[in-house]
Amino acid sequence: MKFGKEFGIHLEETLPEWRDKYLSYKPLKKLLKSIPPGSLPPEDWFLGILNEELEKFNDFYVDKEEEFIIRFQALKERIEQVTTTHHHHHQPEAEFNQQMLKMRKDFVSIHGEMILLKNYSSLNFAGLIKILKKYDKRTGELLSVPFARLAVHQPFFTTEPLTRLVRECEAKLDFLFPTEPEVVEPAAAAAAAASCSEAPPGEDIYRSIRAAVRAIQGLKSRASSTYNPLSLSYIFWNKDDDEEESAGAVTAQNS
Repeated sequence: MKFGKEFGIHLEETLPEWRDKYLSYKPLKKLLKSIPPGSLPPEDWFLGILNEELEKFNDFYVDKEEEFIIRFQALKERIEQVTTTHHHHHQPEAEFNQQMLKMRKDFVSIHGEMILLKNYSSLNFAGLIKILKKYDKRTGELLSVPFARLAVHQPFFTTEPLTRLVRECEAKLDFLFPTEPEVVEPAAAAAAAASCSEAPPGEDIYRSIRAAVRAIQGLKSRASSTYNPLSLSYIFWNKDDDEEESAGAVTAQNS
């Protein structure tokens, strides 16, 4: 399946409030087709549009990352308060278990959203590269390499802090709820979801992650193996040390 189709499917299945934050891939593709081959170079005009897209990615990514940091810190403080109350104030076991169940769901939810944001970064960068290559082919200009070099230094592409937050969240889940694993491989997750007659709580996030995983795996399978620091194969295999987590492991919200 072509990237444009996979990207469109992901937009349909992602969280509704996230949809207009993604790359305007289809409108940009149509815009490129409206440029007559051999026309005067429209580089400045097109660069303006792409820079607006970068600003959109950065604003959304930074806002969400800050939100996750605040939410995750609040969750850690809450779990500390809940466990302290239970141990020192003789809280009824049933009440404690109910609070822990709610905490577990909250940890699972934020973990899923953080994974989705990592995939947001990868898919938008991939879409940019695709559009830039189409632009170069249409106009005969060479815009893709310098713009890609600019894009890799943008906040939306710098996912290391988010990766550390994901790992910390997973460590918390493993420590607090060791008998109820939440992170599964995408193939197992898809099989489990297909076997369910009803969507589990948080299925919107779960479905969004699976759609992103399919799109990224499709890119990996088609990407050239030639070493090129700006090729999609290099980007998706080397973006960070735990690419399997960012574009593979997903949160199974079956609580």
